[in-house]
Amino acid sequence: MNRENKGLWLVLLGAIAFSLGGLFVKLIPWMPISTNAGRCIFSSFIIYLYIRISGHKIVINRTVVLGAVFVAAMLVCYVASMKMTSAASAIVLEYTAPVFIILFEAFLFQKKPTRLDLIVCLIVFLGIVLVVSDGSENRTLAGDMLGLLSGVFYALTIMLNDFEDGDSLSSVLFGHMLTVLIGLPFIMKESDFSSHTLLLVMALGIFQAGAGYTLLTVGLKHCEALSGSLVASIEPVLNPILVAVFYGEYVSFRAIIGAVVVIGTICLYNVIRMKKND
Repeated sequence: MNRENKGLWLVLLGAIAFSLGGLFVKLIPWMPISTNAGRCIFSSFIIYLYIRISGHKIVINRTVVLGAVFVAAMLVCYVASMKMTSAASAIVLEYTAPVFIILFEAFLFQKKPTRLDLIVCLIVFLGIVLVVSDGSENRTLAGDMLGLLSGVFYALTIMLNDFEDGDSLSSVLFGHMLTVLIGLPFIMKESDFSSHTLLLVMALGIFQAGAGYTLLTVGLKHCEALSGSLVASIEPVLNPILVAVFYGEYVSFRAIIGAVVVIGTICLYNVIRMKKND
């Protein structure tokens, strides 16, 4: 197996691992903040192990700490959204991160958006309207807003290396650890510590968050960015499918159309931008 194919397989495995998040979050009978802290206990260890093995130097400065806050906020908003709304809505709204990157680059770095950027923002906005107005019993307005916020913080997390003195890997590690500190008191208040629940929390942390992030990080180093990003886009598609099949949560046709609009537009946007950069 050549280097490119190996990288794509690792990205695919990472995306599949990430896609388990929706199902596991739905199945764990804990509060969102407890669920998130529980999984981060295990994911922090996996990420730290990867840092040590890869020889990456951990950085601590104000930018890294701020990035850790962004990562923690993203994790909390994502899990809370997944608990409070449909898996499809939660993952699609988080997947709007590229649109927020366009906006942040304009305001923070004075990078003028292109006509393509503006068209993408408009189309994605229309897709969001379709997703959040589907009338499904499985969703709430608060859950949708948290999903959108997870997209905002996801965008800031992706941009961590663009800030001076930034180090995304260090911020990700500290963000997961911060999430544990915030949620630990809430875990102590939970009543269900059955082996079934604890195994789900452990699997969520080790496989979905820890292994998922590590596989994607390593895989993207061994394959072309365009190919990797397209393979990784299986996550927002597979996530709600797994929830529908194994949890019985279904969404309306309108929400499916909205999801296709958002995910398809973002994928096409990535393809066009990457080809322009070649």
